Order: sequence, then C-alpha cells, then structure tokens
Amino acid sequence: MDSKGIKLSQISKNRIDTIIGHIEHYVPKDTRPFVVKLSLMHGIENHSVSSVLPTELSSSAWDMGSIINGNDYLLAKHLIINELQEEIDDEKVIRDHMKRFIELGVKDIASLLESDDAIFEEEFLIKLLSV
Repeated sequence: MDSKGIKLSQISKNRIDTIIGHIEHYVPKDTRPFVVKLSLMHGIENHSVSSVLPTELSSSAWDMGSIINGNDYLLAKHLIINELQEEIDDEKVIRDHMKRFIELGVKDIASLLESDDAIFEEEFLIKLLSV
C-alpha cells in the first residue's frame, strides 16, 4: 500500500513548499517526501486521533501521490492503529487519519517558520528537532 489518493489542502501544499525552501540544502535527496513523512510523524506525535482539522485544511486540492510507501506506509499505518487502540482493516480510515496527521504536522512545522521571519535554517532545524 501507499499514500496514493490522499489529497492535502492547497494551504498545506504551499506550506510544504515553504518548508522545502528552508531545508533542501540539509536533506540529501527527495526533500518533498522527507517533509511529508516528517509532518506525518510530527502530527502523530503531537496530536490525537480526535484532533479536529481546521476548516481551511479540510479541502482536497493536492494529490500527493505515492510519497509514503513500503515500510514507511506500514509503519505509519501501525502507529495510527496504535493511536486508535483498535484493529482497523479499512484502508480509507487509515488514509483519513493519515491526511489529518499530515495536515496538522505541516501546520505545526510551518508555524515554527512563521514565528520568526528572520529565522536561519540552522535555528529552524534545532527548533524542529527539539519540539
């Protein structure tokens, strides 16, 4: 399985592009998948399955494709099942939660950048890793 078919909001897509602009020199390759996976993990870590998605992030404007696949998808799926504390066989439920966690994670990471216009990439990375 993979993340094909999960559609993020245009706001999150723009935020991902902004984040990429700040860290592309520090990630050896495939910056976009790295940012999406980082956002997913950040969302799972810092939000619950009952976290409400803000209205502006509920649209489905950007199909992110198969960015999360293989073992990364399996790991995320099991982390979500662990958060739900029940066995889920329906991939749609997993994908809906995955979308929510990515959207919330992107929002949190972008807010680190927005909190200080003069932030340097090194400072951003330190803040990101310490959250």
